[in-house]
Amino acid sequence: MTATSRRSLLLLVLAASLAAGPVLAAQKVIDPKRVFPYLPTYWKLAPGERNRFVLAYVFKHNGQPLAGPMWILMGQARNPIPLADGRVTRLPTAAELDGGKLEIALDEKEKVSVNLQVEALIRPAAQLDARELAAAIDQATAGEKKVAGLVGFMAPKLTEVVFVGVASGEAQFVDGHRAPLPLDNGAPAFTPAKFPGAVKIVLPKPPTIILIG
Repeated sequence: MTATSRRSLLLLVLAASLAAGPVLAAQKVIDPKRVFPYLPTYWKLAPGERNRFVLAYVFKHNGQPLAGPMWILMGQARNPIPLADGRVTRLPTAAELDGGKLEIALDEKEKVSVNLQVEALIRPAAQLDARELAAAIDQATAGEKKVAGLVGFMAPKLTEVVFVGVASGEAQFVDGHRAPLPLDNGAPAFTPAKFPGAVKIVLPKPPTIILIG
C-alpha cells in the first residue's frame, strides 16, 4: 500500500482495510452521514480545534471522478454540493447532515466510492510558513483522535504535509540555506521532525492541494 493510499483513506473505516474506499449504492436519496463518514464529529469540534485542517471527500464512479451533480434535500430546498474533479468543494453543514438527504444524479443501481483526505487549511502559495504547516499537522493529529473516537488508536500517524501538483520543493532555514524535500509518490513532502529549524517551504509554484498524511 502506497503512502498516497494511506493519506487518501485516512480515518475512513479505520477498523477495516485501508486499501480502498467504501462502495455505496447510489440511490436517488441517501442518508448523507453514510457518505460523509466522521464529518458530523468534525463539525462538533470547537472552531479553534479545526481551523487548520479540514476533511475532504473525493467521489468516484466507475473508477473516474464523479461529475455530479449532488444535492442536499432540506424540505422543499435542494442545496447543491459542488464537485471539482470528484472532490466536494462545499461540505454539508451539521444541520444538513442531521436533517437532510443526499441526492446523486445516478441510477440507483449505479455505485460510487468515496475516499477521505485530510487537508491543511492554508492558502496554497509558492512560499509557505513551515511553522504554520507544522501547526496544521499537530492540530489534525489532535482532531483525528477525537474524530476517530474509540478506534482512533488505529489511525495512521500524521507526520507530514504533501504538496500535490508540484514536482519539487525546498525547506529554508533561518540562515538562508535550503535543503531539498523528499518526494512522496512524486510530490514533495515536508516532515517537520526531519527539518528542525525550518522556517519556510519554497516551491516552484503554488500546490493544488496541501495534504496532511
